[in-house]
Amino acid sequence: MRKIFSWHEIRHKWWGLPVICALVLIPLTSWLSPIIFLPEGRTYLIYMPLATCVALLMVFDWAALPGIVLTLFLRYYFRVGAEMATLLTVIYFTSLFLAWLGYRWQAGNRWSAPLGLMNLAWIRVGWLLVFLTVFFMTVLQIVVESGLLPGYLGLVTPDFVTLRTLINLQAMIIGILLNSHVIYLVIRMMRQPRYWRVMRMMLRKQRAPGVKTPEMVVWFVVMGTMVTLLSVPSVSEPFTKILLSDYTLTLLFPVMLFGALRYGYYFISIVWSIALTILFYNYQGFISESGFVHNLVFVSALMLVYTITLLLMSALSSRQRLLMKKFRSAALQDPVFGLPNLRAFNRDLARHPRSMLCFIRVSDMDVLSRNYGMQLRIQFKQQLAVGLKPYLQPGERVYHLPGYDLVLRLNCEDADIKLQKLHDYLEDFRLIWNGLPLHPNIGLSYCTVYSPVEHLPILLGELSGIAEVSLTTGQPESNKSDHSQVQLEIRDKVDMLHKIQRALDDDRFVLMAQPILGVRGDSYYEILLRMFDGSQDTLITPDKFLPVVHEFGLSYQMDMWVLRHALMFINQNRVRLPSLRFAVNFTPSTLCRPTFTRDFKSLMLEYEIEPFQIVLEVTESHLLQNMKYADFAMRELRAYGCRIAIDDFGTGYASYGRLKAIQADILKIDGSFVRNMLTDSLDSYIVQSICQVARMKHLSIVAEYVETEEQKAALHALGVDYMQGYLVGKPQPLATLLDFPAS
Repeated sequence: MRKIFSWHEIRHKWWGLPVICALVLIPLTSWLSPIIFLPEGRTYLIYMPLATCVALLMVFDWAALPGIVLTLFLRYYFRVGAEMATLLTVIYFTSLFLAWLGYRWQAGNRWSAPLGLMNLAWIRVGWLLVFLTVFFMTVLQIVVESGLLPGYLGLVTPDFVTLRTLINLQAMIIGILLNSHVIYLVIRMMRQPRYWRVMRMMLRKQRAPGVKTPEMVVWFVVMGTMVTLLSVPSVSEPFTKILLSDYTLTLLFPVMLFGALRYGYYFISIVWSIALTILFYNYQGFISESGFVHNLVFVSALMLVYTITLLLMSALSSRQRLLMKKFRSAALQDPVFGLPNLRAFNRDLARHPRSMLCFIRVSDMDVLSRNYGMQLRIQFKQQLAVGLKPYLQPGERVYHLPGYDLVLRLNCEDADIKLQKLHDYLEDFRLIWNGLPLHPNIGLSYCTVYSPVEHLPILLGELSGIAEVSLTTGQPESNKSDHSQVQLEIRDKVDMLHKIQRALDDDRFVLMAQPILGVRGDSYYEILLRMFDGSQDTLITPDKFLPVVHEFGLSYQMDMWVLRHALMFINQNRVRLPSLRFAVNFTPSTLCRPTFTRDFKSLMLEYEIEPFQIVLEVTESHLLQNMKYADFAMRELRAYGCRIAIDDFGTGYASYGRLKAIQADILKIDGSFVRNMLTDSLDSYIVQSICQVARMKHLSIVAEYVETEEQKAALHALGVDYMQGYLVGKPQPLATLLDFPAS
């Protein structure tokens, strides 16, 4: 017995709380409904019982119907007897059943979502307001006209659609539209007393930012004064009568509209429900006795329009504030990594007068991402950030930076202890990826800043450079340490990048040509690149700008610029230099570009250059990780008719093993072996070994850095086919070839 009648059972069984709420609230709201007795019969200004039935369904679903049916039958049984009570109950039940069935069918699983939710607003209005009231009044009208119910008992008269019927219809709509929400909140708190915390939270959440208590007090005073004036009985003086009735009723709307826009849907629905009930109970204060029924219809319609407008505006403003809050939150968070972004970082720096910044640089993440995919990069940063949170105090956060880095904002108390703990954690951090523990090297740099922080991107760039030093030292590095050389290198690198970009845009590069002489008399030229440094007099060598080109992804643009201008020179001077051949250097990243071979062939056709006139030189030491892509491009270009040369052979890792798979025509021995081959027995042996392997692969051999006749003779004896170096010729501007026709 104790278990059957426990509070938990009463709240969830159809015979428990749903029946109790119906037995209590339907008679109570019927008693609270403002009523006027007209000659045609009882007329409601707000009809609350039907709104109570809707609220019960919104809370208890189908379990509310037994309690509703029982209450309605008992209510009418003691007033008009069993027969009429049964008929009225059937009308109520049928209307509610069909309306709720249609609403549940269209709303699906979201039927119990809170009132005021815009996504379900039109579904609720369609079924629980329009369909319910129209169907109910239509059936009731048919029953009354058929003589089964007396007109004074129902909400309609035997005459079709009178003013009394219109007033009652508007009263039902106002009750469902407005009071059902208030009754819904009351039932929710009866079912779960702690729901008042949710309601209080929603009242605060829907309130506009910046609303203060004095503002609300003033608003309540103004609104209460106007409701009080409207509730005062009519007086005889014309001016006072106008002031206390129609005029004040008109001014009430902007006051309530201000509250709807500022305080939200929950607040305005409760306040306006109470205020409207008070006004309708004291209708004598603002409805003139002259033409009373027509004035009553007008005021009822006016209040209905007020109610619709207030609820709609309050719901829209509440939704807009909620969306703006979500947008502001989304603007401060990276959507992929789920971490605060640079905008949030900048905002938090401004909130604290003094902060310590810690920059975390993860090395080799690019290589890991290529091998294991983007998901590895995402999970690595996420798990690293999660692991750092236990070491942070309230207000300290981890922020996402583009690329592979993170930055922390810390309070300055106990800075040394925090840094040591962070360093120890980073040293021990492992990401388990498919059962494999991954631990790339992590660098940590830090500095102290004071708000406001100007030039934040420059500061982060400096910390990034210092973190590179930390990767080498294995210790946290500060910007106060002597890293002047690092900072100078960063500034020089950025300055060089600007020069390269301007040179690409303004054609400020210079093509140089160095002859490559064949032992059988044939020759061709290697195209070398120089860049003007500001003025047209100073040239910058490739070792200064090519590393920056590769680092910042400008290799393809650079290579295609060189190719285009080399082909342009051949095309313009094909009459004077008909047999001119060029060797053009290409980076492996260019060969691996999917569109390279297509772009290469297009330029060859544009300038009408034969394939045999171009030798593509590729540095062997860069082909390891992109071997299959580069090999595809080299095979296609060899089939097209061009020759492929492997440059700087012997300096890369596992050169001989990889030479077995490379499809090439020419092998260039790196000059570092040629330069000392006559004095260093190891270099001499390496050169001999390379020549033997090249002969076995049927490759032509080019020796670089040939500077003496003795070197030339020794190389000739080893079977080298072409010589390149200062003995043969120094690099000269391309235009000088016009003075010495190629042989």
